[in-house]
Amino acid sequence: MEIKIIHSDSKIIELHETGMQINRKIYSSKEELVNYKRRDLSLFEDFLRSKHEIKEADKIKEYLGKTLKFKNIPQLIPTGNYKVNKPLDYLIKNLEEFKKEYNLNLDPEFQRAHVWTLEQRIAFVEFLLQGGKTNPIYFNYPNWMRNFNDCDEMVIIDGKQRLTSVIMFLNNEFPVFKNLDEDNVGYYYNELDGIKLGCDLEFVINDLNSREQEIEWYLQINKGNVAHTEEEIKKVEKMLMELKHKK
Repeated sequence: MEIKIIHSDSKIIELHETGMQINRKIYSSKEELVNYKRRDLSLFEDFLRSKHEIKEADKIKEYLGKTLKFKNIPQLIPTGNYKVNKPLDYLIKNLEEFKKEYNLNLDPEFQRAHVWTLEQRIAFVEFLLQGGKTNPIYFNYPNWMRNFNDCDEMVIIDGKQRLTSVIMFLNNEFPVFKNLDEDNVGYYYNELDGIKLGCDLEFVINDLNSREQEIEWYLQINKGNVAHTEEEIKKVEKMLMELKHKK
């Protein structure tokens, strides 16, 4: 689809859409602006301005008043396209392979400490075992799927508390489902009747090329997350500023 300007005469400006419906009129300067959708008018304004029809574009801008166009909203760092589901039964093995092959770092300097309580960890693992779904665990590895030779390490960006909780459970560090146990103790991983857990975690791996970008991504994900305190966010923002000042 294309849009073109047609000057019907010296006073009237028309926009016509070309394509499936040839020369379908979509805007005319003689029409009342109230007859058009605001979103469409915003697009017409941009198009008219790109064609140096400034007077007509300004007329639309004045009618629309104060607006924030979607194109002017800074977009977040993309999360990356590589996604893979890791079954909990093989998670420890998979993470060991990541450490060996990609120097996996589960505790980069911008990550917060292990702040979840034991009760929170138990509740999260029980949630997974009951079929609950959680957000992906985000990692970064520079040049992922392109160049594996010049990279220092893979780092976890988001999901440290969740991943750590699952690891602790798989290492038999705490039991779950105390309410299902007559002895009121709960069941450790090695007491789950020898069957597969039947649930997994989704890993998303990005390919950002600097620690600065990793920290920016971390902040984007977590600034609106009430689970992070203001002090934790400010600490990482300070790290980012220091990296920028070194340039």
